[in-house]
This record gives sequence, structure tokens and C-alpha cells, in this order.
Amino acid sequence: MWLAETSIKRPVFATMFITALVVLGLVSYPEIGVDLYPKVEFPIVSINTQLKGASPEIMDIDVTDKIEEAISTINGVKTITSSSMESVSNITVEFVLERNIDLAVQDVREKVSTIRSKLPTDVLEPVIQKVDPDATPVLWLMVTGSQSVRDLSTYTNEILKEQLQRIEGVGALRLAGMRLRQGRIWLDTDKLRAYQIAPGDVAQALGRENVELPGGRIESATKEYSIKIKGEFPRIQDFNDLIVAYYKGAPVRIRDIGRAEDGMEEKRNLARFNGKPCIGIGIQKQTGTNTVAIIDGVKKELSNIRKTVPPGMEINIAFDQSNFINRSINEVKGHLIIGGLLAVLAVFLFLRNWRTTLISAVALPVSVIATFTIMKAFDFTFNNMSMLALSLSVGILIDDAIIVIENIYRHIEEGMEPREAAAFATSEIGLAVMATTLAIVAIFLPVAFMKGIIGRFFWQFALTVVFSVMVSLIVSFTLTPMMASRFLKRKAHKTKALVPSRFSLLSRIGDGLEKAYKTTEDAYRRVLELSLKYRKTVLLLALVIFIFSLYITKFIGKEFVPAEDQGQFLVRMEAPIDYSIDQANELFTKGEVIVKSFPEVSWVFYIQGFAAGGVGQINKTTLVTGLKKKAERNKSQEQLKAEIRRKINEIPGIKGTAEDISLIGGGIRNVPIQYAIRGLDLDTLQSYTKQITSEFAKRPGIVDVDSTLEAGKPELKVF
Repeated sequence: MWLAETSIKRPVFATMFITALVVLGLVSYPEIGVDLYPKVEFPIVSINTQLKGASPEIMDIDVTDKIEEAISTINGVKTITSSSMESVSNITVEFVLERNIDLAVQDVREKVSTIRSKLPTDVLEPVIQKVDPDATPVLWLMVTGSQSVRDLSTYTNEILKEQLQRIEGVGALRLAGMRLRQGRIWLDTDKLRAYQIAPGDVAQALGRENVELPGGRIESATKEYSIKIKGEFPRIQDFNDLIVAYYKGAPVRIRDIGRAEDGMEEKRNLARFNGKPCIGIGIQKQTGTNTVAIIDGVKKELSNIRKTVPPGMEINIAFDQSNFINRSINEVKGHLIIGGLLAVLAVFLFLRNWRTTLISAVALPVSVIATFTIMKAFDFTFNNMSMLALSLSVGILIDDAIIVIENIYRHIEEGMEPREAAAFATSEIGLAVMATTLAIVAIFLPVAFMKGIIGRFFWQFALTVVFSVMVSLIVSFTLTPMMASRFLKRKAHKTKALVPSRFSLLSRIGDGLEKAYKTTEDAYRRVLELSLKYRKTVLLLALVIFIFSLYITKFIGKEFVPAEDQGQFLVRMEAPIDYSIDQANELFTKGEVIVKSFPEVSWVFYIQGFAAGGVGQINKTTLVTGLKKKAERNKSQEQLKAEIRRKINEIPGIKGTAEDISLIGGGIRNVPIQYAIRGLDLDTLQSYTKQITSEFAKRPGIVDVDSTLEAGKPELKVF
């Protein structure tokens, strides 16, 4: 064991080597980000296409079918799912996990571009992007005040949005409840008929007259001037003087057939915070950036922005994902520290010598801190998986040092000098220590190469365990024998009490523990002798227990992510599909009042008709519900969800669900089970879907049964 001998002969070398690892770990620690889960890329591409005013049938036939046909030939496509709604077509393409997602996105864009000319002329350019877990807003801000929604929207759009986008790491912004200023022309049907003017004539006149065009340039002998034709109306009221057409030789103006109004955009979405109208700003982080760092940066800049907010306006935080992340990670950190202290205490109770306990315990913080260096090098973050690995490793990291120090201690008791015992004992036990450590590596390293999405999540977990135990092996071959050769004394005895007085409390505890160890050792010896006497019976019994253990796994529940009390959840409500936005809002307000009536609820953020990256449906709303701290409420999150779900579904006309906030998956709904029901006839499919959902709803333990098939919206057909 040349490394141990070198460390004993050159203690400064061993000290500086370990100190270098610790310093690198301490420097790396602040640079490691904090997140809830490891960064995982899902092999999924979404295609969003919009055609204003088109019915779901038109979107399905003229848009969705043509795009699906084009992308179905791409290599590596696993499944294609689509939904066609009013004005919107959403297609989700899932690729095999081994497919490079960036190249897959390029292939999808190329295929869609080949059929772009076959799509309707008025369709907007399809938006093609990979489904990114970072696409979910990590922070929601609310802008409230005594001003009108129009003033709040104008300030948010023209000033606040730009200030937030300048913050490092901030990606897209999602704006809910916005109604910007918009010029509107109201036409009188009777007057149009009297002047024999069609609405299309008015639209053509507006496009022809209200326009600003380049006029070229004028050159002189010494100067050059650019010409700009100012054809746009400076004020909304000036549109009333616009000549639309001529009737019997007289000009017909806008004021003759209607009026121009300085109004707002059409009301298609609403936002409220605790019942008060607001503008919601969802902040999405840039791909690959750290959630907690981005939110902290926004909060810091927000303190400066608040100083410039107009009087009467306020900017507050409605939803903060970092609260749950910090709370979860801090809990694990606390358990990590407690676990380390308990491990050291266990060593002291068995060795009953403060010198040997200190030497073996040094390996624990050194190994953990040194692991931070490798975590930073591999761009890992402090998340549930990596912290789970460190917590699991606490009991393992100290094992190597205990084995080495115990062997050194035994040889010192037998009469060797500490320096000689440190070298000889480490060399004697070195192969066993290496075998123990490499066995742990052999167990956890294959976990890092698991297939599927599960394997992507366990990548950081497995490598963190491997890194930490390898560092502990190095420490046990360098720092542990060096310290043992310097600090252990030949006169030390294994049963020596910490306090010399035989009648002291610690001495009596030590004697009691020694008796307990002796009793346990004798019992184990008898069991071991019995096992060696009946080898075949023991092997057969072990085999039976192993088989029985495999059998009972079928009765153990299985899930990807366990349920957690986040202190916040989503309440979704759906009104009949033919309801207007105001009628649906009136109905949803009843559900909002029910949610706010629970004393455990701290705040409610109401969003109606909003969909990130698409056109929202006005008959659907989402209530982001925040709860008081767990210690301040008597009911758990699951109990509140069940009660709120039951009470909301008692309201006639509302279909309500309650679910946890999905913190992974790019904003995909947190639904554990999904079925795809396929068929050629839509009416038959709708009938089967109703039967299936009604049967599922009767099953115990199943809640929030829903389907994506929505029909029944009334239409007016013009021939």
C-alpha cells in the first residue's frame, strides 16, 4: 500500500492533498445550482398551428391530418397524438429515447415545410419546439392597482415586460389577463344597407388609407432627403373622417355608417388574485438554467422595479416554485447533517475512544465536501436525487475509515508502535477495503446506465454515490493512517473509559454497553455455529425468503414520483362549452368562493381562458391555490383536494378537478393514467368515451376522470 506508506512518511503531503480536495469542494459548493429534479430532456416535439375562426373539424381535416401524414415518415417516431380545437391544432410527436431530440426537431421542421403550401392560406406559421421541462413558468407575478385593466396592461406590456426580460436567465414571459388598447370600428347594419356598402369595403378602405409607406428620396447638390408618406391616422377619432365609398356622388365616411372607438382588445382571458383583477406574468427560465438562482435574481431586481411603479400599482408574487424546492432540499440537508452526527455517535459508542472516533469521523465531511468538486465538474445540481445519494452515502463513507482505524487500533493494542501499526495494518486490510468499496461501485454504477426516462433521473443519483465512496477510499488510504500514526497512543485500550473515575456516569454507561456487546457477540456466535452446522437448511431457507420477497413485490404500489405536500395545488374547472366568457366567469366565481372559504387556504390565483403557447378556452379556468404552512393547518394537501373537489362538483354546470402542480414534464398535466381511445367514426367514439369515463368514475380510488373529446358547441352556418 504505497499510498498509505507515503502518507505516513510524508504527513504534510497527505494533509495538503486532502486539504486541496476540501478547498476545491468548498469553492465548487456555491457554484452548484439548486433544483427539485435533475435536468432531463424528454424526446417529445410539439407542433402548434393556429387558424383563427376555424372549427375543430376544419382544423382536423385541413391542418392536423396533413401535418400528421408528413411527419409520420420521420425516423425514430414512437407515437403521434393530436388534438384539434377551435382555431388550434396541437400535435405531439414522441420519439424513441435514443433519438437526438435536437436533430428530431430539425427533421420535423423540414417535413412540415414541405406541406406548408397545402395548408390554408390564412393559417399562422406552425410553431415547432421540443417539450421542455423548463417551459413551465417557475414564478408568477401579479400586477394590481386602482387603475383600469387597460392601464395595468399598458404598463405591463410597455415597461414591466422589458425590465423583466433583461434579467439574466429569464426566458419567455406568459401574460394572463392582458387587454391592451385597440382601435375598434363599430358598424351599423341598417346604415350599411342604406348606403349599399359591405363590411369588406370598410376593411379595404382601412387597409388602403391607414398606411405609412416609404416615398423614396430627394437628392440635391449638397444634401439628400428621405421621404416618408404619413398616411396613418394620429388619433382614433380621425378614423370617423375616413372616406369609405361614394354614394350618388357624395362621400360616405365612417361616421355615416358607424363610429370609431378608442377601446380595448376583445375579452378572451381573465386573471384575479384573491378576487381582485390583476395582470399575471408567468416567468419562464431559459433552458438548462437553475430554477432557484433565476427566481432569486428576479426577486432582487423586483425590489428595484417596485421603486419605479406608478402610484396606485403593486407588483407581488402569486406563485413561487423556489419555496417548495428550497424547503425540500433544506430538509434533506438537515437529515444529511443529522445522519452524519448519528454515524459519528455510533462509532463512538462502539469504539469508546475519542481519538479513534475523531480520526474515522474526519472521513465523513471530507468525502462529502470533496464530492462537490466532481458534482460541479459534471454540472450536477443539488436536487432530490443527488441529495438522496449523499444521504445514503453517509453511512457508507465512514465504513472504510472504520475498518482501517480498527485494524490499526488492534495492532497497537498488541504492542506495535503507532507508526508501524498504521503502515502494517493498512497494508494488511487494504485489499478488503478496496473490495468493499468496489463492490458498492459495482452495485450503483449500473444504475447510472439504466434505460428509459427513469435512468435519466437516476444518472446523478448513481454517480454521486460512486464519486463519494471513491473519495472515501482515497481518504482511508491517506488521511486515516497518517492521523492514526500521529494521534493514537500505544497505551490506548479498547475498553478505556472516557472519564478515569470508575464511578462516573460515562464509565457506568461504557461498562453497560460492553456487557451488551458481549451478550450480542455470544448470541451471534451461537447462531453462526448453528448455521454452519446446518448449511443446506440455511441455504434453502434463504432461497425461500428470496423467492417470497420477489413475490410480495406485486402487492407493493408503484409510482414515478411520490405524492408530496407542496403547500400549493391546482383546481381546474370547466363550464359547458357554449358558455360565453362572462357567463363562465360567473359560474367559476362560485367555485372560487368555495376554495377561498377553507381556512387552510392562504391565496388563490385565478386564470380563465389562458393557455401557455396557445389559444385558451374561455370555458375553462385554473385556480393556483396556495396553502398556509403545514404546521399552521390541520388538514393535509390531499384532504383539502378531496374536499374541494367534492364541493365544486356539487355546483350545477361545473366539472371540477384538483391535482398537484407538475414540476417536471414541461407543463404536462399531472395525470398518472391516460388511455387513448381510437376509432373511425366520431359519433361512435364519443358514445364509447362517455361509457368508459362513467365506468371509471364508479371505480373506488379513481378521481378526476376526464376526456379530451369535447363536442356540442353551437354553430351558425352561412350558405
